[in-house]
Amino acid sequence: MYFALTARFSRCIMAAAAVLIAQAVALTPVAAESAYVAQSQAGDRLPIHAVPVANGLSAALTAARPAVTAPRLAPEASITGIRNFAQTIQIGNYNQVAQIQNGANNLSNIGVIAGNSNNVGVLQAGNNLRSNLVLLNTQGLSVGVIQPNGSAPINVLIARLPNGGLLIKR
Repeated sequence: MYFALTARFSRCIMAAAAVLIAQAVALTPVAAESAYVAQSQAGDRLPIHAVPVANGLSAALTAARPAVTAPRLAPEASITGIRNFAQTIQIGNYNQVAQIQNGANNLSNIGVIAGNSNNVGVLQAGNNLRSNLVLLNTQGLSVGVIQPNGSAPINVLIARLPNGGLLIKR
């Protein structure tokens, strides 16, 4: 009987410990790693520590590290005065989107929603150009938007309708 009570008590303790551990794990904050790869800054040097010399002496060499500098922008974002913006949302498979902007203050938005195997290209060559293009439930379309300097804004919706028809709304 003593053994049965001890075994039952041990199981109760183990169950209580398992519940406490599960609660502690559930309350532990979880953080994902960054999706970005850290790159070294221009001018950074790695420290060199004690290097043994042939005669048994050691020389402590440390390369000078520059003072902490302000974070640098990526090369494509470092040109001042040019504020181009391109964004894409793709929901589907095998879609290809290319957005090329030459000039200043251009804006391009492309959405491929529930589409498959579409090819979309936007070329903006000028200043202050705007384009918004949405492909909805399409398959196998190739759409190109070319905007030279001084073009009017382009707002286009291309959708495959339930009856199989194609709606192109400007």
